[in-house]
Amino acid sequence: MKSNITVTELLLSGFQLFQDEGEFKFSIDAILLAHFGEAKSNKHYLELGTGTGVIPHVLYHRGARHVVGVDCNSSVIELAQKSVIHNDIADAVSMVDLDYMTDAGKLYYGQFDGIYMNPPYFESNSGLLSQEESVALALHEQQYSMKDRLLQAQRYLKFGGTLWMIYTTPRLESLLSAVEQTQFRVKRMRFIHGNQDKVSKLVLLELKYGGKLGMMVEPPLYICEVDGSYSDEVQAYYE
Repeated sequence: MKSNITVTELLLSGFQLFQDEGEFKFSIDAILLAHFGEAKSNKHYLELGTGTGVIPHVLYHRGARHVVGVDCNSSVIELAQKSVIHNDIADAVSMVDLDYMTDAGKLYYGQFDGIYMNPPYFESNSGLLSQEESVALALHEQQYSMKDRLLQAQRYLKFGGTLWMIYTTPRLESLLSAVEQTQFRVKRMRFIHGNQDKVSKLVLLELKYGGKLGMMVEPPLYICEVDGSYSDEVQAYYE
């Protein structure tokens, strides 16, 4: 695979992000997720499947000072670490080459107050798989189900910790079914719409490890106005 490194301006404290055009690049999904959860300076956060490392960068911009991003793709982790060093935030953000779905990550079990996860949206037998293995892994469930991923996320959290995630709305029912087979409980949910005239294609969720029943559905998040410009809320995410 031919490498084609680009630099993306995040417009967050002047941050720049290194990306490879041949790998899975971050999208607005990651920006929305990073602003849905908390980012406190005294809490420890983990992103599972960090890719380019955009979410840890946003969390740092929002005030987090203890963030770890893990990914099993060595080439993207190398670039993510390059971004961290370039942006001078290595004292607060770490990038680790790690397959979080295996016991290789057991050193981190029970260490985190909060986890961010942007899991594959599609089943392995749905749609056309990308020719690039790394992109296919990012978009499609392969050998691991959503239940598998949730149970593994539990292992990294402290009891009472929080998991924030974004998922495709058409598969929300299957996600909620998987949640019922874990010790997570959904506490917040927010549907994302392209604009107020479009149906929701994505949804943000907050899950509490060991939480009690009781969920709040928040007002919808509109990415754009009808004229195509970013909504005021989303525009503020980039400032």
